[in-house]
Amino acid sequence: MRKHAVYHDGEIYLQKRSGVEAIADKLSEIMITDNLSRQQQMFYALLNTLFVASVDKYNRPWASIMTGSPGFLSTPDEKHLKINAPIIAGDCLKENIEYNAQLGFLGLEHHTRRRNRMAGELITHNENSLLIRVNQALGNCSKYIQARKSDVINSIAHTANIEVEEYSIINETFRALISKADTFFIASYHPHIQHRGADISHRGGKPGFVRIENDDTLIFNDYAGNNLYMTLGNLYSHPYAGLLFIDYSNSDLWQIQCEAKIIETPHRKHSRVIKLKISRIIKISSALNIEWQLL
Repeated sequence: MRKHAVYHDGEIYLQKRSGVEAIADKLSEIMITDNLSRQQQMFYALLNTLFVASVDKYNRPWASIMTGSPGFLSTPDEKHLKINAPIIAGDCLKENIEYNAQLGFLGLEHHTRRRNRMAGELITHNENSLLIRVNQALGNCSKYIQARKSDVINSIAHTANIEVEEYSIINETFRALISKADTFFIASYHPHIQHRGADISHRGGKPGFVRIENDDTLIFNDYAGNNLYMTLGNLYSHPYAGLLFIDYSNSDLWQIQCEAKIIETPHRKHSRVIKLKISRIIKISSALNIEWQLL
């Protein structure tokens, strides 16, 4: 019998299939907590970006990003995170939090590749801040993360250039971005009451690691990570994903909503293929007040 009740059915299935139940149980003791440690609180205070998973009224996850100068994230105590920044104009995150208070977070320090994941519940919000109650927190390794320098620039002039467009298939601009992408972020959700929660995680690789099958389908190989199977476990139980691609050359955001299918390979302990059938593409032009430099 499994020792820990932190995992849901999808995570348990994939852990068992990969033969890592004992490892996952041990890691849950070491890595997963229901609060932010002092070190994690200090880490969030250093960041100028925060990646967010939210869920719309149809229980479909979306991936977003929020930005601010270091210090825009604060921790009143170990159980709460305060985000002192407005939601980016045109981002469906603003609408989603009116329907579902469950949110997932990924804090990533781009130049050091340090990251931390968190799940929580929105308590209060206004136009310029959100207060989150922490339900789960864990550290992540830096594997597959491309280091970048990120600097906040003047946000007043930047907001005037934001434009929002929506597509249902991959256009040439997005196709070109995919071909050179070394990073994307994936949001997922588990809707069942006992383990309900949103999650967002990072996926990275050499340019070309995300492949285009046709005008509405993306494919990538998912390699062995921390053996918890949080993202894939959610996709197994609730096969919908939200993707976020950043065009680091101009700070355009591409938010993708899709249906996910996990395809087992002969070497299933090492790799699975994830096929993502796109239903919506939202492009937010000049969305970020961040300048990026590859390191």
